[in-house]
Amino acid sequence: MTESQAKWLVNFSFFVSAILAFFICIMIHGSAFASDKPEFIHTAAIGDFSGPYAPSVGSTRPGTEDAWRYINEELGGVHGVEVKPVIRDMTGKVALGLSMYNEVINLKPKPKFVDIFITPLSEALRERYVEDDVVGLHAGAIVSLYPQANSYAYYPLYPEQLTVIMKWIKDNWKKKGTPRFGIMTWDSSFGRAIITDEFFAYAEKIGVEMIKEPQLFGVRDVDVTTQLIKLRAQKPDYLLSALAGAGPLTIKKGCKEMGWNVGLINAVLEWGMVDLDTALFEGDMGPMPMKSFDETDDPSIQKVMKYYNLNKRTKKDRALFYLIGWYGALLEHKIMTDVVEKHGWKGLNTKNIKEALNNLNDFAPLQGLTRLSFSDRRRTPKVTRIYKCQSGKLLPISDFLEVPDLRPAQYR
Repeated sequence: MTESQAKWLVNFSFFVSAILAFFICIMIHGSAFASDKPEFIHTAAIGDFSGPYAPSVGSTRPGTEDAWRYINEELGGVHGVEVKPVIRDMTGKVALGLSMYNEVINLKPKPKFVDIFITPLSEALRERYVEDDVVGLHAGAIVSLYPQANSYAYYPLYPEQLTVIMKWIKDNWKKKGTPRFGIMTWDSSFGRAIITDEFFAYAEKIGVEMIKEPQLFGVRDVDVTTQLIKLRAQKPDYLLSALAGAGPLTIKKGCKEMGWNVGLINAVLEWGMVDLDTALFEGDMGPMPMKSFDETDDPSIQKVMKYYNLNKRTKKDRALFYLIGWYGALLEHKIMTDVVEKHGWKGLNTKNIKEALNNLNDFAPLQGLTRLSFSDRRRTPKVTRIYKCQSGKLLPISDFLEVPDLRPAQYR
């Protein structure tokens, strides 16, 4: 054997050894990965699907079901593992919601995420998420999110979204003076979520006038004449609210009976509200942090509608929270998939899920249904869009716009 042949043989032996070592490592790692692989994964959702919030929040159930069907059937679940959503109706009663939460966190396996679709319940559970070692996903209210723990929101803080519209109105104002806003909202943690010092300070900063005294009413009140009379006397151009279900309709009916033509900007604009009386809401504006059902040419909406039609959903399911059910599930799928990819099945835990969420930047599921970013300090997404009610449709008058940061200083 020549010297060159001997060198070649040595090099070839090293190469074969390296290849064998590589495949042995892959086999060992793959075997360990497979041995930790669960039979299935639970995720949980609790909301008001038949109580006062139901016209808006009720569509969460079909949206969540349809999204996880898409994820399991077309995306293969999480690395081949099926995700089973467990969904409960707390009918607007916080005590019942707490009981249901205790039920779902004791499921085997325990859910990695618990989605809460009513603010008073998510407020009550903020500290429990830490105790129970789960991640909560819910609405954008300070009381549910801060001080920072295990809570994240599927859209910006309510006042952050409203101020985007207030600034847009100010920038496009054609009348004399400056636009004037009053607050008419529910007397609940959800309704009062827009009444913050930061909200009023930002309104002053952008040069709009705010009526300082908010008018509050109960979740089940049907007559708000007294509150409307007080507001009308102060001559606002628009009313601001944080309402769901029939709440906005109560205000609009009261205004009509008084012969008062004033715009309503609700922190939660959606079809479940508008469809209650399309004529009353004509021309009203509001924020939505995602694409609209009425953008029928958008690929994300087309994908959603494929499953909407496949599962024979009805008009009552065509609401904002149907879409939130979708992108909430897509967010959870993205995070769990990334965590398992990085840490293996044993690493699919709250610590690593939070790390992945805190480093999520501009996630746009389904080619742009929404845009989601989080950090450890800021637990809400940063963008929303402005929509206008036009002949029963919610059509965009802006693209995604960045919202101001209206967290209290101690949480920044």
